[in-house]
Amino acid sequence: MPYNLSMSTELIAKPFPVAGVVFAWAMPTSGDGYEIPLFEISEALENPNISIWLHLNLSNSQIQRWLEDTPLIPERVVEMIQEGVNLSRLERIEKLDDCLLMVMNDFQQEFGEEAGDSSLGTLWAIVRPKLMVSLRNNPLRTTDKLRYDLRGGQLNPSSIIELFHELLDLRAEQLRTLLVHLSENMDDLEENLLRGREFPEHENLGRIRIQCSRLRRHFSPELIALHRLLKRLPYWFSEEDKNSLNDDLDLLSYLVQEISSLYDRARVLQDEQAAHVAEFNAKNLQVLSVMTVIFLPMTLITGVMGMNMEDLPGLKGSFYEVMVLMSITGGAVFASLKLKRII
Repeated sequence: MPYNLSMSTELIAKPFPVAGVVFAWAMPTSGDGYEIPLFEISEALENPNISIWLHLNLSNSQIQRWLEDTPLIPERVVEMIQEGVNLSRLERIEKLDDCLLMVMNDFQQEFGEEAGDSSLGTLWAIVRPKLMVSLRNNPLRTTDKLRYDLRGGQLNPSSIIELFHELLDLRAEQLRTLLVHLSENMDDLEENLLRGREFPEHENLGRIRIQCSRLRRHFSPELIALHRLLKRLPYWFSEEDKNSLNDDLDLLSYLVQEISSLYDRARVLQDEQAAHVAEFNAKNLQVLSVMTVIFLPMTLITGVMGMNMEDLPGLKGSFYEVMVLMSITGGAVFASLKLKRII
């Protein structure tokens, strides 16, 4: 049965909540795409000749109520969104013309953020042949970059599937940019180590390892999800679309390998740093030990010669007895340390 996007009054139960719309883009059957004015979204949804991307703010209460009432989103997806499920997944939903559910990790867009910031947020997307609805709680870099490129004319997808691939490509580019930043930091740290310069604080390497571990934990499941999706693609995916998805899988596999490589580099560098610190401490302890050995005879002689037992009751004329007692005490301490294998 061919897909038809025309929406009757029964399908769109309530007026569209424009207050929660972040962006709406239309892709006509012929001609260039354009941004849909907020108060024309309901009318655009009823037009079977255009494909639409709706990017919505999930934290908006009107959007949350619309999700519960609209037949555009499967009930199971709405329940998962309400439960806060954020595990990466890509799967078919056989209702609503075999639509595609995508739950992916994306980088949060925050004012004044650092270039190497890797705070992650969740992006939900329900993809149908002529409609993609994406939802997020906080601003995300990939979707922001996608809508800026659409507005600026850098991108002009002709279909929802093409827009879907552009979204995956831009997210991969964001991940690659972050990995390049982390790799440059690692290169600087390794160069400092090789040249014997002052080594950075331990927290820097620890932070890189934590970032890589977090990225690997969040992006590795997407590889499995993409593999599973390729085996059960919706019927409206062409052979060219399948090849594009294969390319997305290869790129993500490469980036995940890069994450693992950076993690291993950080671990090796941390071990090398620990060895340098241990060597530095050993040299300092050796100096202290040599100084102790040099001054030990002087300390012993001055300590013994400085004892005045003539004025102490019961110790007058007992110099040799005190020396014997000191020797016995020293021998007992030495034997105790030997028994405990401390020395």
